[in-house]
Amino acid sequence: MNKFSFDIKTSDDFYNKLKEDYNEFCTKETSSRIALNCAMTAWHLSEWIYNEYRSTKLISFNKFEFHENIKLKCPSLQIMQDLSNGTKHTKITKYTPNVTNTEKHEGTFDYTFDFTFDTSSLNIELANGTKTEFSVEMQKCIDFYESYFSNFLKKI
Repeated sequence: MNKFSFDIKTSDDFYNKLKEDYNEFCTKETSSRIALNCAMTAWHLSEWIYNEYRSTKLISFNKFEFHENIKLKCPSLQIMQDLSNGTKHTKITKYTPNVTNTEKHEGTFDYTFDFTFDTSSLNIELANGTKTEFSVEMQKCIDFYESYFSNFLKKI
């Protein structure tokens, strides 16, 4: 139980925070503030899960192994880790980030149009040269955690 987060006490509570943050992001998909809040919540949710369940038989890894394992299951969490750490510390020196650059693209159309139009978006460039959109990667994190909470953590 967390004593520093008011009525957000468990990983399930923090997961609900992520869903609320994500719902807010979906109303304004070009807000860097909301996107970074989502990224930090998505990445730090793994910390909450680890700390809450590490003493159970469900998590038998140390913290580093747990994070590596969860990023293998959801590679988009590596992006969220990079965005979180890069934002918090302004640079990443403890590991080589997968994210090499981010930008806000001002398209001709807003996010209410589909991807076939030149829509505004928050773009991410990865070390392998791949470009992706924050909204796509965050949706993958939401889907992963939905499955994780429904299938894995409900077995307790």
